[in-house]
Amino acid sequence: MSAQDFAQILASEIGVVKKFIALLQEEQRQLRENQVDALETTSVAKSSLATELETIGAARNASLAELGLNARLDGKAVETWISQQGNPRLLQAWRALQSLARDAKSLNELNGQCIALLSRNNREQLDALTGRQAHGIFYSPDGQPASGGSFRISDSV
Repeated sequence: MSAQDFAQILASEIGVVKKFIALLQEEQRQLRENQVDALETTSVAKSSLATELETIGAARNASLAELGLNARLDGKAVETWISQQGNPRLLQAWRALQSLARDAKSLNELNGQCIALLSRNNREQLDALTGRQAHGIFYSPDGQPASGGSFRISDSV
């Protein structure tokens, strides 16, 4: 495998990471606008792109191995090797990929935090609606007080 093949893999990976970032931004918009129904479709698309990124990443690592580099090297070691190749466009592509990967990671983490917050809020709202609090259930499933007291909501009202 040549440095040109490696460059093509990088270009492909950059394209997919850009799609992934766009999808993460769409997911963030859907979360902000509480478009829960749309999130399922976005989640499926995100999973598909993540699988594609894993495949391309494996191809990139295999390419590096064929070029004499250990695929487990960190990004700086790969960047040093690329710099030694005397190909500024390849170095620029590598740096772009690294930057996009950081952006995708940050967006994904932020979306995860938003999902956790929304989940907690939904759980708290559901608990309030069902009468479940930290001290137990205040209302039984039929809407009557569950405190064991003698007060009952009258059906004859």
